[in-house]
Amino acid sequence: MNHPRYLAALTALCDTLIPSVQKTDDPDGYWSRKASDLDVPPRILELIGDTKTEDQVQFRQLLGLIASPALGLTWFGPMKAADRLTSAQRETLLRRWAASPLPQLRNAFNVLRKLCSLVYFGDVQTDTGVNLNWKTIGYQQFKDYIKPDPYPLPVLGPEIGTTLNCEVLVIGSGAAGSIVAAELAAAGHDVLIVEKSGYARTDEFTQEEVPMLRRHFESGGLLTSHTGSVTVLAGSTIGGGTTINWGASLRTPDYVLEEWAVDHGNPHFSGKDYQRGFEAVEKRNAIRTGFRHDPQNQALFDAARKLGYDVEAIPMNLRFPADLPDDVAWKAAGYSCYGDAYGIKQGAAQTFLRDAAGQGARILPDADVQQIIIKNGEAAGALCLIRTPRKERRNDSFFPHAGGREIRINARRVVVAAGALHTPVLLLKSGLRHPWIGRNLFLHPVAAVGAFYEQDMLPWYGPMMSVIVQQFARLDGNWGVRIECPPVHPGLAAFALSWENGESFKRDVANARHLAVNICLTRDRFGGRVTVGKKSGQPVIHYKLDDYDKKHLLRGMQGAVRLHCAGGADRVSVMHNRPLHFYPGQGSVDEFLAAMLRRRWGTNWFGLFSAHQMGTCRMGGGSDYPVKPDGETREVRNLFVADGSLFPSASGTNPMLSIQALAYWVAQNMKS
Repeated sequence: MNHPRYLAALTALCDTLIPSVQKTDDPDGYWSRKASDLDVPPRILELIGDTKTEDQVQFRQLLGLIASPALGLTWFGPMKAADRLTSAQRETLLRRWAASPLPQLRNAFNVLRKLCSLVYFGDVQTDTGVNLNWKTIGYQQFKDYIKPDPYPLPVLGPEIGTTLNCEVLVIGSGAAGSIVAAELAAAGHDVLIVEKSGYARTDEFTQEEVPMLRRHFESGGLLTSHTGSVTVLAGSTIGGGTTINWGASLRTPDYVLEEWAVDHGNPHFSGKDYQRGFEAVEKRNAIRTGFRHDPQNQALFDAARKLGYDVEAIPMNLRFPADLPDDVAWKAAGYSCYGDAYGIKQGAAQTFLRDAAGQGARILPDADVQQIIIKNGEAAGALCLIRTPRKERRNDSFFPHAGGREIRINARRVVVAAGALHTPVLLLKSGLRHPWIGRNLFLHPVAAVGAFYEQDMLPWYGPMMSVIVQQFARLDGNWGVRIECPPVHPGLAAFALSWENGESFKRDVANARHLAVNICLTRDRFGGRVTVGKKSGQPVIHYKLDDYDKKHLLRGMQGAVRLHCAGGADRVSVMHNRPLHFYPGQGSVDEFLAAMLRRRWGTNWFGLFSAHQMGTCRMGGGSDYPVKPDGETREVRNLFVADGSLFPSASGTNPMLSIQALAYWVAQNMKS
């Protein structure tokens, strides 16, 4: 991908997306700086190396297109490669791609826009650890109080020989795997936890956006559905999603539990025994409300009250350390979406993994399980590869498999807690053939509505997601949408913001300190599928937003617009390839919302995100469910599943606590 022609064409388009703009007042060089001044094009090529083989092939095809005269056929322009076009022609090309009738070209536009903006505003210089654009934005890292981790987790090193033995092998160290391991270790079982990704001490969470995305997220934060329509944020690190999520700790709604119990043959979901899992997790994770909201969450809360919407504070798994001043801890909490340098967020690495280790469980990071060993219909262990720790990795590759790098783990029972993306892939690669493995993938698809306020929002400070609007949660029976606020840091803010031209885009990102974002989280009724990549063996996500769920999402987006207006926003922006802006007081909001519905909302017309992956190995009482109500697979004895893939349908709320309570249930069944 480093062919000079490819790099020249990519550079030309990056410098069109983020150009040099001449301004008389530019003391920090923000306006005169263009994408290539920060080495964005070669950095993009480096990031693509973090993605699976199938994605690399697609990006190489895109590079071949933009470096070819055939590019002209895609936008009815001159038959020239991108770097042979004028700046004005390239801008026209990008606009035509954004509005193309072909979803593949709309995807190409969004891929280039997202990658370029993420790197330009979120990456750091290796010598300084900062980004030159942050001074103008008013953004800074919050590192002053970071000190060496006083209590690092005891983890096994990579040089461990060729065979390990244990009673219970737990695959995955996140919300589910950590609890199963802690519970079984406390009951006297010999437990080994394997995690495909690495371990980082608290002082290694540098708050640098792109480096932390690369180290702790699936595909370096660039994971998407097969068509590119959904950007999927998923943890890939010790502690899994609990290490990088936003701290929201909500129980599964009672009506969803009733649905799972009655409609899917899982009576335990409606019983008191199941509720004990919530209680145990909430106590251990120090979950509570009462945190001071940051400005964007406070604006959402006040606006909802003003409109008479159902709104409440979100319980969060935060605990401010005694040695940090409260205001410092409050601000620092906003950076824990990239890993918590202060031990504030009570994720698995701070809680259940420590409990498990304290009871003798062993933790093996950088161990990628390739196959579960099955003998006579029973799970007997796993084969895995020891990966190069990410911080030492060259091109994100494995070391050669010889020399003890491939190991065997013998176990009496195996628990797969690799998440709704990797669990079905591992089961399929291990020979399971249940026809519903990998199906019913639910993503809680999210769309964003941003707004700029006169006052500072500083949306990177403070508890990240502390308010939830429930007004639209049950638009049709149990199905609807909830509205929340995400943490907003420059790289991901630029990643999500719409692009109309280079100058307006740079202006919007420069004003990120005034930005507030409402996200609309849809409880999707109709799901997608995960398959095994033919080249990579990694999960391939197939997902198209159903019209039924899209209707609810758009209803939530309308509500988000009204909330920003009620909150006093100066400008409300609906994220779309052809963005819409509304200036409260300068027109009719009803007319604006009607115009919004007239936009096209199909594949790759707008930014769709997922931070929640559920389903794919559903638990249920019938033979069409791959997993039985106790957590054991129907096909293989002593092979259990304990993660969000068990959900019979989408939980409807941020699923961390739901996953943990379900893992607690599976662990109790395994004790007996």
